[in-house]
Amino acid sequence: MTKVVFLWHMHQPYYKDASTNRYLMPWVRLHSLKGYYDVPHSMKKYGVKGVVNLVPSLMEQIIDYADNNATDAWLENTIANPADMKEEDKAFVIRNFFMINWERLVKTSPRYHEILNKRIRYEKKLNWSEMAKLFTNDEIFDLQMLFNLKWFGFMARERYPRLRELDVKDRGFTQKDKEDMLNIQKKVLSEIVPLYRDLAAEGVIEISFTPFYHPIFPLVHDTDIAARSSGARLPERFSYPEDAKWHLVEGKAYSEKLWGTEISGMWPAEGSVCPEMIPVCIESGVKWIATDEGVLLNSLGTYDKASVLYRPYRLKGGDEKFVTGFFRDKYLSDLLGFSFSRMEPEKAVDIFMNYVKSTNFNLPHGHPEPVVSVILDGENAWESYEGNGEFFLKALFTRLSCSPEVKTTTYGTITASEDPNLMQPITRIFSGSWINSNYDIWIGNDEDNTAWEYLKRVRDFYAKYKRSRVVTPKIDEEIMRCIYRAEGSDWFWWYGPQFSTENDWLFDRLFRRHLRRVYHLLSEENPAFLDIPISSSSNVNAMINPSNTIRPAITGRVDSYYEWSGAGVFENSRKTGGAMYNSIRLTDRVFYGFDRENLYFKIQLVDPLSFYEHRKYTLKCFIMDSRDIDFSLPMIRISPVDFAIHYNNDAGYVAEVIGAGVAAFEDVMEFKLNSRKAGLKSGEKIKVYFKIVSPEGIELERVPAAGSIDIVIADEPALFTLWDV
Repeated sequence: MTKVVFLWHMHQPYYKDASTNRYLMPWVRLHSLKGYYDVPHSMKKYGVKGVVNLVPSLMEQIIDYADNNATDAWLENTIANPADMKEEDKAFVIRNFFMINWERLVKTSPRYHEILNKRIRYEKKLNWSEMAKLFTNDEIFDLQMLFNLKWFGFMARERYPRLRELDVKDRGFTQKDKEDMLNIQKKVLSEIVPLYRDLAAEGVIEISFTPFYHPIFPLVHDTDIAARSSGARLPERFSYPEDAKWHLVEGKAYSEKLWGTEISGMWPAEGSVCPEMIPVCIESGVKWIATDEGVLLNSLGTYDKASVLYRPYRLKGGDEKFVTGFFRDKYLSDLLGFSFSRMEPEKAVDIFMNYVKSTNFNLPHGHPEPVVSVILDGENAWESYEGNGEFFLKALFTRLSCSPEVKTTTYGTITASEDPNLMQPITRIFSGSWINSNYDIWIGNDEDNTAWEYLKRVRDFYAKYKRSRVVTPKIDEEIMRCIYRAEGSDWFWWYGPQFSTENDWLFDRLFRRHLRRVYHLLSEENPAFLDIPISSSSNVNAMINPSNTIRPAITGRVDSYYEWSGAGVFENSRKTGGAMYNSIRLTDRVFYGFDRENLYFKIQLVDPLSFYEHRKYTLKCFIMDSRDIDFSLPMIRISPVDFAIHYNNDAGYVAEVIGAGVAAFEDVMEFKLNSRKAGLKSGEKIKVYFKIVSPEGIELERVPAAGSIDIVIADEPALFTLWDV
């Protein structure tokens, strides 16, 4: 008999801005309607057992929505009646209410697809506020409904038939429809905690936990641990073992209080482990942990996965005490997370079942029954599946529940029933994570290292502050919560070149706000460095610095070499990033310069602009100073034309400044920004980068790939001394 253990990891970053008591992103609320609800209900329905890993910081947020009427900009702009909405609020809806899988969930709704096509048609010519004027109130209302409606998973539709009625209706929604939909949303959120509690009591699921705010335990313990598995350049050492221990101990205590039972198992954030973690686990009463197969193979010094992977191990922590360790099958887990969504469910299940059964044939003689660990994100994959994963999960779980050769179980059941003396001991576990068996996603590049330096400066400040000043227990607890939240892995995940989202700036701002609040609670002025964005702050070394002021005519043509003589140049042939799209190079070089009134940019592409026109790409420019500015221009040949810029505030709203720039695209892409109209202050340092995006919103290239072009807005001294890049 082959044992299969599913571990579904349920997690979202801590999105709440404590200074405003408002959530800056809606994903906790929306994922609660889908993955957090569908997976456990499906397990019970089809008789499959497994582990659900629920991160304490996620549960804090779900409970906040369910019990405390928590809100976010997406929810507020759903509740609002379009007839009463400001233009900028309608622009927010048009811009942000398509953040969902287009192929599976937008284009399958005739009305949703119709509104999407209208947006695509206009976004190449208009800014968001101008576009909002062309959408009727009925279109905005339907868009509010459809975005929220499509976030509901299949189990909510099964339990609440009213949702299926709204699916069929598809357009022309009424206020009563919206009230019904929002009421069901509230009910589903309120059912999450009782659902998991009941399923755990029934033995359908085992609940495990992750240290409280999802930190990379080894790096919070000591960032120098990263050197054990990587040669990346590390920041100045951050080492607060007491913080790492707090996350683990309090995460377990919170989970046990919430679920009303002992929680014996832990999935470390990102599967990140190190030898220093094991004694803390033992001391805290953790009986098992799980991580990736790469950690196991490096711990044992072998590549023979088939003969070593499918069994539990004793992870020793000194004396005779140990924690049981389980290791995920990376290939099988990634099939569920990334590949099976593109296959027919029955074919995908055939592959899964055959793979699981084959593990028995490759084991050494005398090996105990194999334990196949399937560990993956339990929330994000499903919108890529047809029917939000309903058909695949039904096929998979039905086959598993009927199989005489495969049995689903939990890690707690295995640790309670198997003889630990038959488990091979590992005296020193390898230091690594479930991604490439190192921590390079979260440390080592310029942005990550800057974030660790920011965190260290604030953490060191507060440690020193408490040695000489009295802080009340209540304030101390709140301050440490801010620091613990900033120690979470998610901020470091989005920094650097490996992963990017259009909301990078928002993650950056929230990370720095957690740290700034430390000073606010102490009635101290926060240091200036916390006002400097980290995103794209990396130094870019493929630069030629400006040597003179310039004043080119914006024509889009290569009129004269001398127009841009003295400009700065960024050579895009030298790539610094590691993301997959960096293998595509569309941009050859960027010229940039200034005079007293304007900033000038010229982008020279690898191929003529005419080569890209039919592809309908968009050039996006991002400027970071004391506030965030961006604008978009279609990559088509255009004569000199004015364009608008917009500002993003904390909630993501759009405020337009009309006529702030002039663009002309022909042989090259040329544009200028009027410094005064754009609100750029003399002597202020700004950070500029560009993105080329496909019509589907896929980022094809970022220029620079990592970092930014740093420019000082012209003042009289700068006109004589130029600037530092």
